[in-house]
Amino acid sequence: MEAVKAICVDTDVVVDYLRGREPGKSAFIEWTKKADIFITSVTAFELLLGANLSSKREMRVMEVESLLDQYNVLSFTRDSAKRASDKGAELRVKGSSIEIRDLFNATICLSKDIPLLTRNKAHYERIKELKVLAP
Repeated sequence: MEAVKAICVDTDVVVDYLRGREPGKSAFIEWTKKADIFITSVTAFELLLGANLSSKREMRVMEVESLLDQYNVLSFTRDSAKRASDKGAELRVKGSSIEIRDLFNATICLSKDIPLLTRNKAHYERIKELKVLAP
């Protein structure tokens, strides 16, 4: 198997890491030692939304901003939008749609040919072209 040089980390794994919860915490730390870490702009949004809704808002926002400053954030581009609309329509016709933010995350990863590290593996596996790894 070819070594993974870059990986995109899904929101659930990042939240595990930030909160010190397993299995995401250990997986995140291990991947930082062996690959370039990417986070999508969708995950950045989800993290910042959660931080802004927290009872410890100021501290959580600073925590998320600090994390985002350390890793590459991948944007939802025109190519990602095209892939998302194609894949979203295909899944809907099959009756196996996924949540729109997950669809956006998946197609950002596809557009960059980067695997996704997530605890939500079964959900993302509906997108056959996406390389999905579990912690």
